[in-house]
Amino acid sequence: MALAGLLACTSGGAAVARPSGPPAGYRAVAPPRPGGTAVLADYEYPSTLNPLIARTDVELRLGEVLFARLWGLDPQLKPYPDLARQVPSPANGGVRAGSDGRSMTVDIKLVPGLRWSDGQPITADDVIFTWRAIIDPATHATVTAGFDHVRAMERRSDTEVVWTFDALYPAYLSLGAAMFVMPAHRLQSVAHADWARDGFFQRPDVVSGPFLTTGVAPTDHMVFTANPQYSDGRASVGAYPYGGAPFSHRPYLDRLVFLAPAGRAAEMQVLAAQAADVGSHLIPDDLADLQGISGVAPVTTTGLRDEFLNPNHGVNSATGRAPPWVDDPAVLEALDRALDRAALVREVVAGAGLPARGLYPRGLAPFATGEALREAADVDGARRLLESAGWSVGPDRVRVKNGRRLEFSLIGICGRPGLEHELDRLRRQWLPLGAAPTTGCQGRDAFFQINAEGAFDMTLTSNQWAPDPGAWAAVGVSGRTGNWNRCHDPALDAAFAAGEATLAADMRRSAYRTAEREWLRYRCTIPLFEVPEVREVSTRLRNFAPNPAAADTWNAADWWLA
Repeated sequence: MALAGLLACTSGGAAVARPSGPPAGYRAVAPPRPGGTAVLADYEYPSTLNPLIARTDVELRLGEVLFARLWGLDPQLKPYPDLARQVPSPANGGVRAGSDGRSMTVDIKLVPGLRWSDGQPITADDVIFTWRAIIDPATHATVTAGFDHVRAMERRSDTEVVWTFDALYPAYLSLGAAMFVMPAHRLQSVAHADWARDGFFQRPDVVSGPFLTTGVAPTDHMVFTANPQYSDGRASVGAYPYGGAPFSHRPYLDRLVFLAPAGRAAEMQVLAAQAADVGSHLIPDDLADLQGISGVAPVTTTGLRDEFLNPNHGVNSATGRAPPWVDDPAVLEALDRALDRAALVREVVAGAGLPARGLYPRGLAPFATGEALREAADVDGARRLLESAGWSVGPDRVRVKNGRRLEFSLIGICGRPGLEHELDRLRRQWLPLGAAPTTGCQGRDAFFQINAEGAFDMTLTSNQWAPDPGAWAAVGVSGRTGNWNRCHDPALDAAFAAGEATLAADMRRSAYRTAEREWLRYRCTIPLFEVPEVREVSTRLRNFAPNPAAADTWNAADWWLA
């Protein structure tokens, strides 16, 4: 069918309340109505459909409809089985600590009868093949942390493979949720170094997800058709925490169409014409224009992405000099106290975000101490703190201590929407203290290189945290790869070590609460706010459920049109 014909199927429909996820009505009360075409719009066209190497939201969003995970995390961050027939855990015997207390095995049992879209069985060989690709640097996989702890994978049968870890890795759930299994029989002849440019990942012809690619017009649109093999074997999956087996049916929709309008303004025109069921890559400043479009509604959520400041706790390798807070923690505490997080949310993200509550976004509340960060500024308290630490106001109103001015640089990534405005807001919040920050930006590649080299005083960035702190704790542990801020706090190291040393959930929660408290005291980073995600969603699209741990298409098999 021509693209124009597909788009003609997208208009009309009755209003529907969109739940945020299980258990509050994830599955609609009315029975699904199979058939039809849903249209997705994003002005950015993906450079790959390989979710293992996805670098952008749209790449992950489209890759997720093509390739299935071993298991997933739902909107409440609870695990559910997908290619695996159960999520392994200590309780069901799928996860076992070694007798030495320093190793671990995870038993992966696949759903019997699963098939690739070409009819070939999905087996343990595919799991091992995918692991080898992930840990090979030539693949450039996006998520590798944790997989490097897997010492070996033993094939027990077509449907069972045992992972052996070289140490306890309590965050193992994050690995199955990141493992989009690849077809060994189709890709074994393609070198890992060629995956990024191989034609297979521009138009995959063997998939395991709910849809397969049937049409591609580069830079313009893609067409995805329901995978007829998707439901093979899935009816045997164990009970889903919220009732029933997840996605144990053929996809309700016949087709998905992805449109890539030429720029944000063109995407807004597509949404205004009601020619798309989901519009993505939107920002809070778009909300005013989205509100008046009939037949669709903005959906704004916060998840696991937050905005924060990265102070360098060591020497700036570019200047050869340490920032003023190194060996003087009162400076960072004063800068933190002077922040008005509520004002940043209002002025930077149009009130659509949430002021940071602590180290962990609200989605990770079980690990949080419950001791909320200050939302409003305490400028007077910050001034008193600097005075008591020996920082006096100089003739130019900039504070000085031992002949050193309270000045530092703050940089972000050039091209981020609203970056200059945000940097200016931060600078203005610190000026009344007698601080003299200078602001600027670097291109994305240069920014990350500067971070890796420690060639900065302070950076502004955002990050999508993994659902388990154990998967990313290394960014704050002394000497670990990824600790770009040069954080060096023995108490913080000890708290994270305690979280890594046990599989007991209650002991891990206690350790990570201690880690949060120490992280914020030491100010390894300074959290600002939880970043909002804005989409425009048709009122006729049912079962759209934003998920902080996955792309919006995580449950595309369950979507249907009213």
